[in-house]
Amino acid sequence: MKAAVLTEPENITVKDVETPKLKRGKIMVKIKACGICTLEQRLYTGDMKLFYPLIPGHEAAGEITEVAEGVISGLKPGMRVALDLVNRCGECYYCRTGRSNQCINRFKKGQQVLGGFGEYIAVNSRQVFVIPESLSYEEAAFAEPVACCIHSLNKIKLKLAEDLLIIGAGPMGQMHLQVALAMGTRVYISDPNKKRCGLAIKSGAFMAINPVKENVAEAIKAKTEGRGVDACIVTTPSHAALQTGIDSISKAGRLNIYTSYLDSPSLPVDANTVHRSEKLITGSEGRTEYEFHTAVRLLSFGLINVKPLISMKVAMNNLDDGFKNAMSSETYRVILVNGAG
Repeated sequence: MKAAVLTEPENITVKDVETPKLKRGKIMVKIKACGICTLEQRLYTGDMKLFYPLIPGHEAAGEITEVAEGVISGLKPGMRVALDLVNRCGECYYCRTGRSNQCINRFKKGQQVLGGFGEYIAVNSRQVFVIPESLSYEEAAFAEPVACCIHSLNKIKLKLAEDLLIIGAGPMGQMHLQVALAMGTRVYISDPNKKRCGLAIKSGAFMAINPVKENVAEAIKAKTEGRGVDACIVTTPSHAALQTGIDSISKAGRLNIYTSYLDSPSLPVDANTVHRSEKLITGSEGRTEYEFHTAVRLLSFGLINVKPLISMKVAMNNLDDGFKNAMSSETYRVILVNGAG
């Protein structure tokens, strides 16, 4: 089969590789679409390293072509599915205590790691989620990042009728927005990009604020009787954004650092402020199987619309251009397609 193989930073080549063997309990899937996520971008630039050679890709969807013996579910060839490609061991402390997103073995060599940039992949049946005909493969490839947003909002225990600030209106900010609206909250967006703010408002944001032109915390407090928002999600690695988030949450407010940083910034808040105001500052990483399941259902129900976030589709032999565009501030998500639809 053909696969895009990363052999070193900024060197990804389409090669003929061995088609995965279908072992007992496994499902063979022909991959139709796979997103070029921030994880893949960091692997490509070398900012993140796992091992080489590696077939990247984990935001994937496709069609079942074969089902091995030992699969006890009703999965059959021809079914259209979303794929949970960040495999978890199910055996470590974190997996066994319901926090599989922190699995210590998920990226270790010697198991199936990522693999969405290939023509076929063999996965465990628990990694396969059936999607309806109404959902395209490209849309279904968003199940993984939508699941990460669900986990992020669950981490801060977002409640019905609360006020939420999302800092950053890129792809993850836009997906957080839609999930938060589905949860019944009023959402503020902060981003200096007018186009991205426009999409957020069109999608249902209550207010979009340009942090270059306005003081975000003051603008929000003017709308919330001086309190600030109940919760905040930081989706951009700007240090100023982190300060803005802390300044914008109310007493007893919660802030989640969703983004990751290439450097190691300190929290811009003193311990007494946290102590006296009971502000909660946390982080989130990945998602659990349940949250992936929830994301597939939300997409299947049509409650989350990711079509506006598909900025570009590329074929496997044009992946270098795909990465270049994926890392541009002018795009949301670039999708690798293989006869998708």
